Amino acid sequence: MKVNADLTKILTKEHEEKWVALTKNHDKLVDCASNLKILRDRLGEHRNDYVYMRVLRSDMEYSFSFT
Repeated sequence: MKVNADLTKILTKEHEEKWVALTKNHDKLVDCASNLKILRDRLGEHRNDYVYMRVLRSDMEYSFSFT
């Protein structure tokens, strides 16, 4: 599992505040949509082959906590 994927190479300003589907190794953008249901419906029978995430605005930061 790749923990620190550099998504800046594939995600742009156009993807901010949208849901994206990425290949499981996080190296390619498959599709994006305004909500997760639309995105998964568009991907059809292959919807379980991808990793989904919501892209934050570029002026926001992520913070993770493990307990």
